[in-house]
Amino acid sequence: DTRALLAYGRALAGAAAAPKKGGADQVIERLFVIERARDGRLTIRSFGVELVQLFGRDLREHNFAHFFLPPDLAMLNAVIDASAAAGEPALARVTAENARGRLLGAEILLTPLKVDNQPSDRFLGLFQALGGEPFLDGRPIHLMRLGSLHPPAAKAPKGMRLVVVND
Repeated sequence: DTRALLAYGRALAGAAAAPKKGGADQVIERLFVIERARDGRLTIRSFGVELVQLFGRDLREHNFAHFFLPPDLAMLNAVIDASAAAGEPALARVTAENARGRLLGAEILLTPLKVDNQPSDRFLGLFQALGGEPFLDGRPIHLMRLGSLHPPAAKAPKGMRLVVVND
């Protein structure tokens, strides 16, 4: 499912061909949209039904940043910046935790959304559990810790030239 959404994100960025039909249709209920504000909030704008079950409630209009400790949030913001700059998806592997300390491995894929072919502050996200939902024992996720980050390849800024001056 993560690969299918990566393919969609790369196609949206113009970095790859559109995937075949049916590739990511089954992930709809694990999708969310966040909007990044200048003050650092990551406001959740939409939240899939499977996510409501994992997190215990519909988190629309909540701050996604509240699920991360400050050092992890700083790294997550850096990977979001890299994704926005490249216009391509980024991936974060996390360990989600409930109030009883039960753990769930997951991947969070974020890809920038475009409005009228212009970059926006909105990102499409996929929360893909890697197995272990029963370990949560029906209790909602309340914290996520980063395990690894996989940003897109950096791209040189457009319109810049290298100038060499030999004095």
